[in-house]
Amino acid sequence: MSRLTRILRRIEESRGLDRAAGALAEAIPSSIRGSRLLRGEPLGHPAHPVAVMLPIGLYSASALLDLAPGEGRAAKALIGVGLATAPVAIASGLAEYATLDERQRRTAFVHLAANAAANVLYLTSFRLRAHGFGVVARAVSTLGLAALGAGGLLGGHLAYSQAAGVEREPVQHLFPHTGTASATT
Repeated sequence: MSRLTRILRRIEESRGLDRAAGALAEAIPSSIRGSRLLRGEPLGHPAHPVAVMLPIGLYSASALLDLAPGEGRAAKALIGVGLATAPVAIASGLAEYATLDERQRRTAFVHLAANAAANVLYLTSFRLRAHGFGVVARAVSTLGLAALGAGGLLGGHLAYSQAAGVEREPVQHLFPHTGTASATT
């Protein structure tokens, strides 16, 4: 078992997270918890993986622009749009949070903490850029990208290893002829 796998397993088995993870579940407003749209029901699958694509892509693109001389304004604009789209990603994740079992919730709590740190770092970078602290802002964005990567790793573990947000039965209306999600057309 790799060191990374051991770390991920330690998180999902850490009962020390239960109190905070449970408190968060109780603090999620019922309007978010019960939102069919935020949970992705009209799509036939969770909305969160789709909603996170914009902030992740925008933050990542800003990192590339930070490497190019003279592209600070463009990088700042991408960060600003990323910050504007992040609330939908957060809300869709919180809508799914209440559906998770205990082990999944532990991982999701750390996933949320890493992504919250990433958003705070990107907001800090955005503000620093507005005040002319370009070099420091780029360093803060780099830390934000690292936190975003950690959050993404945890989100992937949650989805793929822990099967969070995965329906146990195939959704019949998506595959009316086969009845299974694995059939090819």
